[in-house]
Amino acid sequence: MTEQRITLCGRLSVTWDGDELGESLPGRQGRLLFAYLALNRKRPVRRDELVEALWADEGLPSGGESLLAPPLSRLRKALGPGRIDGRSELSLTLGDEAWIDWEASQAGIEKARQLEQDGEHAGAYAEAGESERILSGGLLPGLEASWIDEYRNELDELRLQALELLARSGAHLGEAERVRAERSAREAVEAAPFRESARTALIEVMEAQGNVAEALRAYEEFRVLLRDELGTFPAPELNAVHERLLNAHKGGTSATSTRPEPGAPAGEEAEQGPGSVAGSRPATERQATPGEIGKLIDPRITEIELVGREGILEQLNAELDLAVDGDLRIALLAGDGGIGKTRIAAELAAGREDVTVLYGRSEPDEIRPFRIWSGLLRSAMRQAGDISPAEIVGGDGPTLARILPELVRSMELPAPGPAGDLESERRALFGAVMRMIGRFTARQPMLIVLDDLHWADRSTLMLLASLAGDNPPSGVLALGIYRDTELPEDSLLPETLANLQRRLPTLKMRVEALDTAQVGELVGNRLDETLAASLHDQTGGNPFLIEQLVRHLEETGVRDPDTAPAEIRQIISQRVNHLPEGGPDLLRRAALIGRDFDLQILMATTSLDEDAVIDLLDSAVSAGMLDESPSVPGRYSFVHALLRSTLEDELSLTRRAMVHREIGEAIERQTSSRPERRVGEKAWHFAQAGPAEADRAVHWATQAAEQAEGRLAYDEAVDFYEGAIAAARADEPVDQGLLARLLLSQANAKWKNGALQDAGDTFMAAAKAARDSGLPELAATAAIGSSWGGWDAFNVDTAEQLMLMRQALGSLPPVDSPLRAELMAMLGHGLYYGSGQAAEARELAHGAIAMMSRVYDLNAEFGVMQATAFIRWEPQNLKSRLPAANRMVELGEEIGDPELVAQGLASRALALLNLGRGAEAEADRSRQHAMSTTLPQIRFIAGSMQAVSRFLTGEWEEGERILDDLVSSGMPFRGSLLLQDAYGFMVGAQQGRLPEQIERLELFEQGSRGWEMWPTWRFGLLLAKAQAGRLDEVREEIDELGYESLDETREFNSTFLPFCAVGNFLAGELDDREGAKKLIELLDPFAGEWIMIGRIGSTLGPVEMHLGELHLLAGNDREAATALERSLVTCEAMNAAPYLARTKLALANALERLGDPDGEERRSELRDEGSVVARRLDMQAIVRRHLPE
Repeated sequence: MTEQRITLCGRLSVTWDGDELGESLPGRQGRLLFAYLALNRKRPVRRDELVEALWADEGLPSGGESLLAPPLSRLRKALGPGRIDGRSELSLTLGDEAWIDWEASQAGIEKARQLEQDGEHAGAYAEAGESERILSGGLLPGLEASWIDEYRNELDELRLQALELLARSGAHLGEAERVRAERSAREAVEAAPFRESARTALIEVMEAQGNVAEALRAYEEFRVLLRDELGTFPAPELNAVHERLLNAHKGGTSATSTRPEPGAPAGEEAEQGPGSVAGSRPATERQATPGEIGKLIDPRITEIELVGREGILEQLNAELDLAVDGDLRIALLAGDGGIGKTRIAAELAAGREDVTVLYGRSEPDEIRPFRIWSGLLRSAMRQAGDISPAEIVGGDGPTLARILPELVRSMELPAPGPAGDLESERRALFGAVMRMIGRFTARQPMLIVLDDLHWADRSTLMLLASLAGDNPPSGVLALGIYRDTELPEDSLLPETLANLQRRLPTLKMRVEALDTAQVGELVGNRLDETLAASLHDQTGGNPFLIEQLVRHLEETGVRDPDTAPAEIRQIISQRVNHLPEGGPDLLRRAALIGRDFDLQILMATTSLDEDAVIDLLDSAVSAGMLDESPSVPGRYSFVHALLRSTLEDELSLTRRAMVHREIGEAIERQTSSRPERRVGEKAWHFAQAGPAEADRAVHWATQAAEQAEGRLAYDEAVDFYEGAIAAARADEPVDQGLLARLLLSQANAKWKNGALQDAGDTFMAAAKAARDSGLPELAATAAIGSSWGGWDAFNVDTAEQLMLMRQALGSLPPVDSPLRAELMAMLGHGLYYGSGQAAEARELAHGAIAMMSRVYDLNAEFGVMQATAFIRWEPQNLKSRLPAANRMVELGEEIGDPELVAQGLASRALALLNLGRGAEAEADRSRQHAMSTTLPQIRFIAGSMQAVSRFLTGEWEEGERILDDLVSSGMPFRGSLLLQDAYGFMVGAQQGRLPEQIERLELFEQGSRGWEMWPTWRFGLLLAKAQAGRLDEVREEIDELGYESLDETREFNSTFLPFCAVGNFLAGELDDREGAKKLIELLDPFAGEWIMIGRIGSTLGPVEMHLGELHLLAGNDREAATALERSLVTCEAMNAAPYLARTKLALANALERLGDPDGEERRSELRDEGSVVARRLDMQAIVRRHLPE
C-alpha cells in the first residue's frame, strides 16, 4: 500500500512512499505545476491549462505549449516514474488514501460542525483547532498566481469558519479553551469586521467567561459600526443574543471592561521593544516615573552602580537644561561596545522629571526604514494620553502615514500613494516629523535618545539630519549614541554627524574605559579588592566585560581572573553553558529572532512546553543575560548585542536555516490577519532559511521593498530587492520571468534614487532575463528600460542592447499596442545613435508615431516622443521641435509625473535655444534645475544644462567647476561625454585648446565612421590638428576628402549643422576661401537657428555668426555684415557673451572693409568691446582670426 502525504498550506512538502520530495521539486515553476495538479487531483488537466497556470498573469509566452515541456519534464524526473500520468491531459497518480492538508482541513471543518451540532464540544474544538492550524499557514505562501488567489479567497472563508467553530465550541469548555476561544473570535472579527457570525461568536465567548458587560459593549460597537458604515442593523439572531445578555445583566447598566489591553507584539506595527519608554501603557494609565523610565532604558540601573561617569552626566544635564529653556541641542556619546553609553543615558533620564523621554535603538541588519523614528513617535503619542491623535498629527496625517501606517485606519486617511517626486515628498515627511515633535515640545521639553546609531539605516540618518533643517523643533536634546570603532565602511553616520555639528550646538564626548580604581569601585565586595588590577588587565576596563567576567567567576567559584578565557566570547559561551539543561539551545534560538523577542515566537522554534521555556528564560534573566519587559508579559531583550551575536554564531548553518524558517512561519501566523505587518522581519528570516524557502523569501522581500518605496526609503528598497533577487537566483532552475520582474523593480528603485549607472546595469540584466523567460511583454518592457533616459543616461554594450530590443520586438504580436510603439521608438533611437542605421531608424520612428495615433496611452506617447526626438533634430524638421516639446510638458503634467515634466522642460529649453529665445529657455532650464533638487534621477542632466548655460554666458570657470563636480560625483561616462563635447567646442575650440584633446578626438573619429553621414568628428579632429600647427597635414587630408564629396550626401542628419560650424572653425584656421564658399552654400538655408549639439543645450552659436565669418573669409563683405548684424541681435538676446564678442570682432572687420558705413566710431567700439571679452576669456583662436597682429 502506497502512502502519499502532501502539505500545501505553509511549507510545501511531499512525502511519497517514504520519500521526501518537497525540496526536489524543480524551482518555482515546478512547484506551481505540482500544486496545480495536486489541487485538481480529481480530474485530468489539459496542457494548455497548465501553460495558463504558469504564465497567464505575465502574458502567455510566444513559445506556447513548447515552453511547458522543460519544467514538466523536470517535474516528472523529480517525482519519479509513474507519478504523473498522461500526455495531453495530466494528473498525479495519487491513491484514494492520499492525504492532502487542504482537503483534510475542509473535512475537519465539516466534522467539527457535525460534532458541534451533536453537542460534542471537545471533539468539535479539537477538529476545528487542527483545521485552523493547517489553514493558518496560508496556501502556498510565497507563490503568486491569480489561480492561487482564488483558492486563497476560499481558504480565508474556511479559516473564518474554523475560528468561529473554535470560539463557539471552546466557550463550552474549560478556562484554557475559553482563552483560546476568545483569541480565535477576535482574530475572526479583525479579519472580517462586518461578519455577524464572528461577532456573535465573540460575544458568546465573553458571555461564557462571565464578562456580560464586555459582551454588551462588543454588541454596541458592532451596532454602531453597521449603522455608520452600512446604514443597517444587526440580524435578528444577534439581537436575540443581545436580549439574552440584557436579561442576564441584572443591574441594567453596562460597565466598561477593566481588562488591560494586550501588549502589541514586538514588531513593525508596535515598534516598541526597548525603543518605547511608555511600553504598552494605555493612554489613561499614570505616567511612568523617571526611575521607571531609566529602568526601561537599562533594566540593570538599580543593580549595578554607575562609576566614573559623573563628569559626562553633569555635562549632559547642562545640555538638557538648555533644551528645557527652549534650545535645540545635540549631544553625542561615542565609545566601544559595553563601555556604558546606554547606562549614562538611562541615568540622565532617571534624574529628570521636567522632560518627556523617548528612547530608540537601531539593530544590526536593520530591516525596516525609519523603525527608530516610528517607535519614538508612537511612544510620544502614548505618553501624551490627554491629546487626541488629530491634535498631535495636525494636517500632516497623510504624510506621516508613510511611517505611521496605523493613522490610515485610526484617522480614516487615504493610504499614501507611490512617490512621484522622491525628494520633495521625503522633505515633506521629514518636515511633518519635526512639526509633530514640535507639538509635543510645546507642552513639555523632550529628551530623544538614539542608541546604536552605528547600525542605523540611511533613512533614519537622513531624518536625524533634518533636525538641522530650516524649521527645527525647539526644546529638544537629541542624544546620539554610537560605537565609533565599529562603523561599517559605507556608513553615512560620520557625514550625518558632521552636518549636525556644523549647524547646531553640539556636545561630543567619548566614553573611556574605567581605570583600575574605578574597576575596584564597580566590583565592590563581590570579589577581593586586590583583584581589581587583574580584572582591569583582562577586560581593558570595559564595564560590560567586567560584569561578564565577574559573573563567570562567581558561577564557577574560580577566584583568579587570570585563569579565565582570554576571549569574551568564550566567557559568554561558558556562562551560557552553566544555564539549566535546554537553556543554552533556547537562547541560541532566541538570538536568531533578534535583540528583542517574544515568547510566542520563541515557542515556535522549540518542542519544550511553555512552562519549561518560561523557567529557562527566568534562569537567563537571573543570570543577567536577558532583561524581561516590566510592562509587556512575554517580551525579553538580550542585555547586550555582543551576547546575542555570540550565541547566534554557535549554531550550525543547517540549524540556523531551520530556526529562521520556524521564526518566519511563527511571524506569518501572528500577522495572518494583517500580512502587511512585519514584512521586513519575514523577509529576513525566510532569506536566511535556505533555498527551500525561496518562494517566501522572494514574496516577503518584495513586499518589504514595496513598503520601503512607499516610505520613500529607496536605498532600503534596493537592498530588499537584492535579497529577493538572490533568493530567486538560488532557486534552480531559475524562473527567468520572476527574476526579470524583480530586476526591473530594483532598477526602477535605483533610477528614482539617482543611481543611474547602477540602474542601467540592472535594466540590462532584467532585459536578458526577460528574453530568456520567453515572455514577450516582459521582454519588451525590460528592453525599453535598458534605454530609458536616452543613450547617455548610463553606459551599456550598445550592440547587445540593440540585439535585445530586436529580439523583444520580434516576439511581440504584430499588432498595434502602446508597448510595441514605444519599443519601436527606442530601437530607432538606438540604431540612429548607436549604429548609424539611419534609414531603418527613421522607418521605426515614423511607424511608432503613426501607431501612437491609433492607440491611447499617455506614458507610451511621452516615451515615443522622447525617443523619436532624433527625427525632429534633423535640419529640415525645425517646425516640429517646439510643438513636440510643448506636448511633452503637457503630457508630463497630465500624467502627474514630475520626472516626465522635468524631461519635457529640458526638451523645450533645447527647442527654445535653437530658436534663439534665450529668456524662455532659461525659465524652463531654471525650473528643471529646481526640480532636480528633489528628483535625483535628473540631477546629472540638469547639472549639465547649468554647466552649458555658463559656457554660453561666458562664465567659463563656473561652468568648469560644475562639470568637474558632476564627473567626480559618479556621472555615467556617456553623459560626461556630452559635457566634455560642450566644453571642448564651446570653450576649448575658441581658446585654441583643442590640441589637448587630440587622442580623444581620434578615438571618436574612428568610432563615428560607421554611422556618421557628415564627417563632423573628422573635421573636429582636423581642427585640433590645425590648432596644433599641423596645417600642411590638415590641408592634405582636406584635399583628399574633397568638399565635392559632400554633394553626394543627400540626407541631412542631426550632425549636419554642427559639421558646418566646425567646418567654419577649420576654414578660418586654414584661410580656406573655397571651403568657406562650400560651407556657405550648405549653411545658408538654415539662417535664423542656433546650432545645437546634444541634448543639454550645448550650442556652437547662431547660424548667422558662422555665415558672417564664412562670407568674410570668402570676400563677401556686404553679405558678411548683413549676417553679422543679425547675429549681433540674437547673441544679445541670448546673453551669449563669447559669441557676442566673436560677432562684434567679425562685424568690425566687415564694416572696416566696407569703408565704415556706420562711421569709424561704431567699428572701433565693436572691436574694443569684442576684444575685451575675447581676451578676458582667453579666446586665442578667435583673436588670431579677427585681430591679426
